[in-house]
Amino acid sequence: MKKSFTIVSLEKMRIKQFLVENVNVHLYHVEEDIIRNGLVGAKSAVNYLNGLVDMMAGDTSGKVKVTVKWDGAPAIICGKDPLNGKFFVGTKAVFNTKTPKINYTFDDIEKNHADKGLQRTLKYAHRYLQTLNIPGVVQGDLMFTPGSLKPERIDGEVFLTFTPNTITYAVQKGSELYDKITKAKIGIIFHTQYEGDSLDNMSAKFGVDVSGMGGDGSVWYDDAYFKDLSGTATFSSDQVRKLKTAIAQIDQLTDQVPNPLWMKLSTNKDFTTYMLQFVNKQVRGGKLGGNVKAMMQQFLNYYRDQQATAKEKLKTDKAKDKRDQLVALMGKLFADNQQGVMDIFEIHNKTIAVKNLLLKKINSVKATKQFVKTDTGFKVTNPEGYVAIDNDGQAVKLVDRLSFSKDNFAAVKSWQSV
Repeated sequence: MKKSFTIVSLEKMRIKQFLVENVNVHLYHVEEDIIRNGLVGAKSAVNYLNGLVDMMAGDTSGKVKVTVKWDGAPAIICGKDPLNGKFFVGTKAVFNTKTPKINYTFDDIEKNHADKGLQRTLKYAHRYLQTLNIPGVVQGDLMFTPGSLKPERIDGEVFLTFTPNTITYAVQKGSELYDKITKAKIGIIFHTQYEGDSLDNMSAKFGVDVSGMGGDGSVWYDDAYFKDLSGTATFSSDQVRKLKTAIAQIDQLTDQVPNPLWMKLSTNKDFTTYMLQFVNKQVRGGKLGGNVKAMMQQFLNYYRDQQATAKEKLKTDKAKDKRDQLVALMGKLFADNQQGVMDIFEIHNKTIAVKNLLLKKINSVKATKQFVKTDTGFKVTNPEGYVAIDNDGQAVKLVDRLSFSKDNFAAVKSWQSV
Protein backbone atom coordinates (compact mmCIF):
# COMPACT_ATOMS: atom_id res chain seq x y z
CA MET A 1 0.00 0.00 0.00
CA LYS A 2 1.34 3.39 -1.01
CA LYS A 3 1.74 5.74 1.93
CA SER A 4 0.84 9.41 1.85
CA PHE A 5 2.71 11.82 4.08
CA THR A 6 2.31 15.08 5.89
CA ILE A 7 5.31 17.10 7.00
CA VAL A 8 4.64 19.22 10.02
CA SER A 9 6.69 21.30 12.36
CA LEU A 10 8.88 19.81 14.99
CA GLU A 11 7.19 20.92 18.13
CA LYS A 12 9.94 21.11 20.70
CA MET A 13 10.12 18.57 23.46
CA ARG A 14 6.48 17.75 23.35
CA ILE A 15 5.66 14.66 21.49
CA LYS A 16 5.42 10.81 21.82
CA GLN A 17 5.62 8.23 19.04
CA PHE A 18 2.36 8.89 17.32
CA LEU A 19 1.00 12.17 16.17
CA VAL A 20 -2.72 11.94 16.88
CA GLU A 21 -2.75 10.46 20.35
CA ASN A 22 -2.63 11.92 23.78
CA VAL A 23 -1.47 15.38 24.70
CA ASN A 24 2.07 14.41 25.70
CA VAL A 25 3.57 12.65 22.70
CA HIS A 26 7.25 12.14 21.88
CA LEU A 27 8.78 11.70 18.42
CA TYR A 28 11.97 9.97 17.39
CA HIS A 29 14.37 10.78 14.57
CA VAL A 30 13.71 8.69 11.47
CA GLU A 31 17.13 7.00 11.77
CA GLU A 32 16.49 6.17 15.44
CA ASP A 33 13.66 3.88 14.36
CA ILE A 34 16.33 1.56 12.90
CA ILE A 35 18.06 1.23 16.27
CA ARG A 36 14.92 1.00 18.34
CA ASN A 37 12.86 -1.36 16.18
CA GLY A 38 15.34 -3.30 14.07
CA LEU A 39 14.04 -4.69 10.77
CA VAL A 40 10.58 -3.16 11.24
CA GLY A 41 12.17 0.23 11.93
CA ALA A 42 14.47 -0.02 8.91
CA LYS A 43 11.59 -0.89 6.58
CA SER A 44 9.58 1.94 8.11
CA ALA A 45 12.44 4.39 7.44
CA VAL A 46 12.56 3.25 3.80
CA ASN A 47 8.80 3.80 3.47
CA TYR A 48 9.05 7.28 5.00
CA LEU A 49 11.88 8.30 2.69
CA ASN A 50 10.13 6.95 -0.42
CA GLY A 51 6.90 8.66 0.55
CA LEU A 52 8.64 11.98 1.11
CA VAL A 53 10.43 11.82 -2.24
CA ASP A 54 7.11 11.04 -3.96
CA MET A 55 5.49 13.97 -2.20
CA MET A 56 8.26 16.36 -3.22
CA ALA A 57 8.10 15.09 -6.79
CA GLY A 58 4.59 16.48 -6.98
CA ASP A 59 2.60 13.37 -6.05
CA THR A 60 -0.76 14.66 -4.84
CA SER A 61 -2.43 11.26 -4.39
CA GLY A 62 -2.45 11.75 -0.63
CA LYS A 63 -3.37 14.71 1.58
CA VAL A 64 -0.01 16.40 1.93
CA LYS A 65 0.75 19.45 4.02
CA VAL A 66 4.00 20.99 5.15
CA THR A 67 4.38 23.08 8.26
CA VAL A 68 7.52 24.77 9.50
CA LYS A 69 8.76 24.72 13.07
CA TRP A 70 8.73 28.20 14.50
CA ASP A 71 11.21 28.16 17.36
CA GLY A 72 8.93 29.91 19.85
CA ALA A 73 8.71 29.70 23.62
CA PRO A 74 6.92 29.06 25.80
CA ALA A 75 4.23 26.75 24.46
CA ILE A 76 0.83 28.28 25.17
CA ILE A 77 -2.40 26.29 25.56
CA CYS A 78 -5.51 28.44 25.30
CA GLY A 79 -9.19 28.48 24.39
CA LYS A 80 -12.48 27.78 26.10
CA ASP A 81 -12.75 25.06 28.72
CA PRO A 82 -15.35 22.65 27.27
CA LEU A 83 -16.79 22.02 30.75
CA ASN A 84 -17.60 25.64 31.70
CA GLY A 85 -17.08 27.69 28.55
CA LYS A 86 -14.56 29.99 30.27
CA PHE A 87 -11.51 31.31 28.43
CA PHE A 88 -8.19 30.15 29.85
CA VAL A 89 -4.48 30.19 29.11
CA GLY A 90 -1.68 28.04 30.41
CA THR A 91 1.44 26.07 29.70
CA LYS A 92 1.55 22.32 29.12
CA ALA A 93 0.79 22.09 32.86
CA VAL A 94 -2.84 22.54 31.80
CA PHE A 95 -2.76 18.80 31.15
CA ASN A 96 -1.10 17.76 34.43
CA THR A 97 -2.79 14.59 35.68
CA LYS A 98 -2.76 15.36 39.41
CA THR A 99 -2.75 19.17 39.58
CA PRO A 100 -3.68 20.77 36.26
CA LYS A 101 -2.76 24.46 36.14
CA ILE A 102 -5.60 26.15 34.27
CA ASN A 103 -5.63 29.94 34.37
CA TYR A 104 -9.00 31.65 33.94
CA THR A 105 -7.85 34.86 35.66
CA PHE A 106 -4.71 36.81 36.58
CA ASP A 107 -5.16 35.52 40.14
CA ASP A 108 -4.99 31.95 38.82
CA ILE A 109 -1.76 32.76 37.00
CA GLU A 110 -0.14 34.11 40.17
CA LYS A 111 -1.36 31.15 42.22
CA ASN A 112 -0.29 28.46 39.73
CA HIS A 113 3.07 29.83 38.59
CA ALA A 114 5.76 31.11 40.94
CA ASP A 115 8.12 32.41 38.25
CA LYS A 116 7.54 36.16 37.79
CA GLY A 117 8.66 36.15 34.17
CA LEU A 118 6.23 33.35 33.28
CA GLN A 119 3.48 35.16 35.18
CA ARG A 120 4.08 38.26 33.08
CA THR A 121 4.07 36.26 29.83
CA LEU A 122 0.86 34.41 30.69
CA LYS A 123 -0.87 37.63 31.67
CA TYR A 124 -0.04 39.11 28.26
CA ALA A 125 -1.34 35.93 26.64
CA HIS A 126 -4.54 36.01 28.71
CA ARG A 127 -5.18 39.69 27.99
CA TYR A 128 -4.72 39.58 24.22
CA LEU A 129 -5.52 36.03 23.08
CA GLN A 130 -9.11 36.28 24.27
CA THR A 131 -9.63 38.99 21.62
CA LEU A 132 -9.47 36.16 19.06
CA ASN A 133 -12.26 33.80 18.09
CA ILE A 134 -10.29 30.67 19.00
CA PRO A 135 -11.90 27.40 17.87
CA GLY A 136 -11.98 25.15 20.93
CA VAL A 137 -8.61 24.51 22.57
CA VAL A 138 -5.37 25.13 20.68
CA GLN A 139 -1.63 25.23 21.27
CA GLY A 140 0.88 27.65 19.87
CA ASP A 141 4.45 28.82 20.25
CA LEU A 142 4.73 32.35 21.62
CA MET A 143 6.97 34.47 19.40
CA PHE A 144 7.07 37.86 21.11
CA THR A 145 5.52 39.97 23.86
CA PRO A 146 5.72 43.72 24.58
CA GLY A 147 9.33 44.84 24.77
CA SER A 148 10.85 41.84 22.99
CA LEU A 149 10.83 43.30 19.46
CA LYS A 150 14.16 44.88 18.53
CA PRO A 151 15.32 46.77 15.44
CA GLU A 152 18.57 45.36 14.02
CA ARG A 153 20.75 46.23 11.05
CA ILE A 154 21.86 42.99 9.37
CA ASP A 155 24.02 43.08 6.24
CA GLY A 156 23.11 46.73 5.75
CA GLU A 157 19.34 46.18 5.92
CA VAL A 158 16.96 47.21 8.71
CA PHE A 159 14.89 44.44 10.29
CA LEU A 160 12.49 44.06 13.17
CA THR A 161 13.73 41.04 15.11
CA PHE A 162 12.51 38.74 17.86
CA THR A 163 14.33 35.84 19.52
CA PRO A 164 11.89 33.70 21.52
CA ASN A 165 14.35 30.83 21.94
CA THR A 166 17.39 29.97 19.80
CA ILE A 167 16.46 31.36 16.39
CA THR A 168 16.22 35.10 15.70
CA TYR A 169 13.46 36.00 13.23
CA ALA A 170 14.03 39.08 11.11
CA VAL A 171 11.23 40.91 9.27
CA GLN A 172 12.39 43.51 6.78
CA LYS A 173 11.27 47.08 7.30
CA GLY A 174 8.71 48.23 4.75
CA SER A 175 7.09 44.83 4.28
CA GLU A 176 3.42 44.09 5.01
CA LEU A 177 4.46 41.65 7.73
CA TYR A 178 6.63 44.32 9.35
CA ASP A 179 3.62 46.65 9.63
CA LYS A 180 1.42 43.93 11.16
CA ILE A 181 4.00 42.89 13.74
CA THR A 182 4.81 46.49 14.66
CA LYS A 183 1.16 47.09 15.56
CA ALA A 184 0.76 43.87 17.55
CA LYS A 185 1.31 43.39 21.28
CA ILE A 186 2.09 39.69 21.12
CA GLY A 187 2.82 37.15 18.41
CA ILE A 188 2.00 33.44 18.30
CA ILE A 189 2.07 30.55 15.82
CA PHE A 190 -0.78 28.08 16.31
CA HIS A 191 0.00 24.51 15.32
CA THR A 192 -2.01 21.99 17.38
CA GLN A 193 -5.75 21.51 17.89
CA TYR A 194 -7.10 19.63 20.91
CA GLU A 195 -10.35 17.70 20.91
CA GLY A 196 -12.33 16.19 23.76
CA ASP A 197 -15.18 16.71 26.22
CA SER A 198 -12.87 17.94 28.98
CA LEU A 199 -9.29 19.10 29.36
CA ASP A 200 -8.29 15.88 31.13
CA ASN A 201 -9.15 13.60 28.20
CA MET A 202 -8.15 15.59 25.15
CA SER A 203 -6.28 14.26 22.12
CA ALA A 204 -4.03 16.33 19.90
CA LYS A 205 -3.76 16.67 16.15
CA PHE A 206 -1.56 18.96 14.11
CA GLY A 207 -3.06 21.86 12.25
CA VAL A 208 -5.20 24.79 13.35
CA ASP A 209 -7.67 26.64 11.14
CA VAL A 210 -6.95 30.30 11.89
CA SER A 211 -9.08 31.69 9.06
CA GLY A 212 -11.96 32.66 11.34
CA MET A 213 -10.01 33.94 14.35
CA GLY A 214 -10.36 37.61 13.46
CA GLY A 215 -9.02 39.95 16.12
CA ASP A 216 -8.30 43.63 16.57
CA GLY A 217 -4.66 43.61 15.50
CA SER A 218 -3.24 43.29 19.00
CA VAL A 219 -2.21 39.69 18.24
CA TRP A 220 -0.08 38.75 15.26
CA TYR A 221 -0.90 35.10 14.63
CA ASP A 222 -0.59 32.49 11.95
CA ASP A 223 -0.76 28.74 11.46
CA ALA A 224 2.39 26.75 10.76
CA TYR A 225 1.47 25.58 7.26
CA PHE A 226 4.12 26.02 4.62
CA LYS A 227 3.27 26.62 0.96
CA ASP A 228 5.92 26.43 -1.72
CA LEU A 229 4.26 28.88 -4.07
CA SER A 230 7.43 29.21 -6.15
CA GLY A 231 7.83 25.48 -6.76
CA THR A 232 11.47 25.57 -5.68
CA ALA A 233 10.95 22.77 -3.15
CA THR A 234 9.89 20.28 -5.84
CA PHE A 235 12.32 17.62 -7.04
CA SER A 236 13.11 17.17 -10.73
CA SER A 237 12.77 13.74 -12.36
CA ASP A 238 16.57 13.30 -12.29
CA GLN A 239 16.72 14.16 -8.58
CA VAL A 240 13.89 11.73 -7.89
CA ARG A 241 15.73 8.97 -9.77
CA LYS A 242 18.95 9.50 -7.77
CA LEU A 243 17.13 9.60 -4.45
CA LYS A 244 15.08 6.53 -5.27
CA THR A 245 18.30 4.69 -6.16
CA ALA A 246 19.83 5.67 -2.81
CA ILE A 247 16.74 4.51 -0.93
CA ALA A 248 16.70 1.23 -2.88
CA GLN A 249 20.28 0.66 -1.72
CA ILE A 250 19.16 1.14 1.89
CA ASP A 251 16.35 -1.34 1.35
CA GLN A 252 18.74 -3.85 -0.22
CA LEU A 253 21.12 -3.58 2.73
CA THR A 254 18.17 -4.07 5.06
CA ASP A 255 17.35 -7.38 3.36
CA GLN A 256 21.00 -8.49 3.52
CA VAL A 257 21.10 -8.38 7.32
CA PRO A 258 20.03 -11.77 8.74
CA ASN A 259 16.68 -11.59 10.53
CA PRO A 260 18.07 -13.22 13.71
CA LEU A 261 20.67 -10.43 13.98
CA TRP A 262 18.01 -7.75 13.59
CA MET A 263 16.10 -9.46 16.39
CA LYS A 264 19.16 -9.85 18.64
CA LEU A 265 20.11 -6.18 18.40
CA SER A 266 16.62 -4.65 18.60
CA THR A 267 15.81 -6.71 21.71
CA ASN A 268 19.21 -6.09 23.32
CA LYS A 269 18.42 -3.24 25.72
CA ASP A 270 22.10 -2.43 26.22
CA PHE A 271 22.66 -2.08 22.47
CA THR A 272 19.65 0.16 21.84
CA THR A 273 20.23 2.32 24.93
CA TYR A 274 23.96 2.85 24.47
CA MET A 275 23.80 3.10 20.69
CA LEU A 276 21.35 5.99 20.96
CA GLN A 277 23.62 7.61 23.55
CA PHE A 278 26.64 7.04 21.29
CA VAL A 279 24.92 8.76 18.36
CA ASN A 280 23.98 11.71 20.58
CA LYS A 281 27.63 11.92 21.64
CA GLN A 282 28.61 12.07 17.96
CA VAL A 283 26.11 14.88 17.41
CA ARG A 284 27.51 16.89 20.32
CA GLY A 285 31.01 16.30 18.94
CA GLY A 286 29.99 17.64 15.54
CA LYS A 287 30.49 14.38 13.65
CA LEU A 288 27.71 11.97 12.74
CA GLY A 289 28.36 8.79 10.77
CA GLY A 290 31.68 7.97 9.12
CA ASN A 291 33.48 4.73 8.29
CA VAL A 292 31.27 1.93 9.59
CA LYS A 293 34.12 -0.31 10.75
CA ALA A 294 35.59 2.58 12.71
CA MET A 295 32.13 3.41 14.09
CA MET A 296 31.71 -0.15 15.34
CA GLN A 297 34.95 0.06 17.29
CA GLN A 298 34.12 3.54 18.58
CA PHE A 299 30.78 2.24 19.84
CA LEU A 300 32.44 -0.74 21.56
CA ASN A 301 34.96 1.63 23.18
CA TYR A 302 32.13 3.89 24.33
CA TYR A 303 30.17 0.93 25.71
CA ARG A 304 33.26 -0.37 27.54
CA ASP A 305 33.93 3.06 29.07
CA GLN A 306 30.32 3.43 30.22
CA GLN A 307 30.36 0.02 31.86
CA ALA A 308 33.71 0.81 33.51
CA THR A 309 32.25 4.00 34.96
CA ALA A 310 29.25 2.08 36.29
CA LYS A 311 31.55 -0.63 37.64
CA GLU A 312 33.45 1.88 39.80
CA LYS A 313 30.28 2.57 41.77
CA LEU A 314 29.62 -1.09 42.54
CA LYS A 315 30.65 -2.74 45.82
CA THR A 316 30.52 -6.48 45.24
CA ASP A 317 32.84 -8.52 43.01
CA LYS A 318 29.83 -10.33 41.57
CA ALA A 319 28.26 -7.08 40.37
CA LYS A 320 31.59 -5.90 38.94
CA ASP A 321 32.10 -9.19 37.12
CA LYS A 322 28.65 -8.78 35.58
CA ARG A 323 29.76 -5.51 33.97
CA ASP A 324 32.86 -7.20 32.54
CA GLN A 325 30.70 -9.99 31.16
CA LEU A 326 28.39 -7.50 29.42
CA VAL A 327 31.36 -5.88 27.68
CA ALA A 328 32.66 -9.29 26.58
CA LEU A 329 29.23 -10.36 25.29
CA MET A 330 28.78 -7.17 23.27
CA GLY A 331 32.23 -7.60 21.76
CA LYS A 332 31.47 -11.24 20.86
CA LEU A 333 28.11 -10.27 19.32
CA PHE A 334 29.86 -7.76 17.06
CA ALA A 335 32.75 -10.11 16.22
CA ASP A 336 30.44 -13.01 15.32
CA ASN A 337 28.24 -10.80 13.13
CA GLN A 338 30.71 -8.24 11.82
CA GLN A 339 29.31 -7.84 8.30
CA GLY A 340 25.72 -7.66 9.47
CA VAL A 341 26.51 -5.08 12.14
CA MET A 342 28.47 -3.02 9.61
CA ASP A 343 25.46 -3.16 7.25
CA ILE A 344 23.17 -1.87 10.02
CA PHE A 345 25.55 1.01 10.72
CA GLU A 346 25.60 1.73 6.97
CA ILE A 347 21.79 1.69 6.81
CA HIS A 348 21.75 4.21 9.66
CA ASN A 349 24.28 6.48 7.91
CA LYS A 350 22.62 6.32 4.48
CA THR A 351 19.22 7.08 6.01
CA ILE A 352 20.70 10.24 7.57
CA ALA A 353 22.26 11.22 4.23
CA VAL A 354 18.97 10.93 2.30
CA LYS A 355 17.09 12.69 5.09
CA ASN A 356 19.50 15.63 4.97
CA LEU A 357 19.09 15.93 1.19
CA LEU A 358 15.33 16.14 1.70
CA LEU A 359 15.77 18.76 4.42
CA LYS A 360 18.06 20.81 2.20
CA LYS A 361 15.34 20.95 -0.44
CA ILE A 362 12.57 21.79 2.01
CA ASN A 363 14.72 24.52 3.56
CA SER A 364 15.31 26.12 0.15
CA VAL A 365 12.09 28.10 0.55
CA LYS A 366 11.87 30.61 3.40
CA ALA A 367 9.08 33.04 4.13
CA THR A 368 11.14 34.99 6.67
CA LYS A 369 14.84 35.40 7.32
CA GLN A 370 16.12 33.38 10.24
CA PHE A 371 19.37 33.77 12.13
CA VAL A 372 21.18 32.43 15.15
CA LYS A 373 22.74 35.15 17.28
CA THR A 374 26.32 34.32 18.22
CA ASP A 375 29.00 36.22 20.10
CA THR A 376 30.24 37.66 16.81
CA GLY A 377 26.91 38.61 15.21
CA PHE A 378 24.12 36.91 13.28
CA LYS A 379 24.46 33.62 11.40
CA VAL A 380 21.86 32.53 8.83
CA THR A 381 20.09 29.31 9.88
CA ASN A 382 17.21 26.99 8.96
CA PRO A 383 14.12 25.90 10.93
CA GLU A 384 14.71 23.36 13.68
CA GLY A 385 13.13 20.58 11.66
CA TYR A 386 9.94 18.88 10.55
CA VAL A 387 7.81 15.83 11.27
CA ALA A 388 6.81 13.26 8.66
CA ILE A 389 3.46 11.58 9.28
CA ASP A 390 2.25 8.58 7.34
CA ASN A 391 -1.38 7.82 6.56
CA ASP A 392 -1.55 5.49 9.57
CA GLY A 393 -0.91 8.43 11.91
CA GLN A 394 2.61 7.36 12.84
CA ALA A 395 5.32 10.00 12.79
CA VAL A 396 9.08 10.56 12.90
CA LYS A 397 11.29 13.64 13.19
CA LEU A 398 13.28 15.03 10.28
CA VAL A 399 16.10 17.14 11.70
CA ASP A 400 19.59 18.04 10.54
CA ARG A 401 20.92 17.10 13.95
CA LEU A 402 24.45 18.38 13.49
CA SER A 403 23.36 21.81 12.28
CA PHE A 404 20.65 22.52 14.82
CA SER A 405 22.45 21.00 17.79
CA LYS A 406 25.53 23.08 17.01
CA ASP A 407 23.37 26.20 16.91
CA ASN A 408 21.73 25.24 20.19
CA PHE A 409 25.08 24.86 21.90
CA ALA A 410 26.62 28.01 20.39
CA ALA A 411 23.66 30.38 20.42
CA VAL A 412 23.46 33.31 22.80
CA LYS A 413 19.99 32.57 24.12
CA SER A 414 17.73 35.47 24.96
CA TRP A 415 16.82 33.97 28.33
CA GLN A 416 20.44 34.05 29.51
CA SER A 417 20.00 37.72 30.34
CA VAL A 418 16.61 37.33 32.05
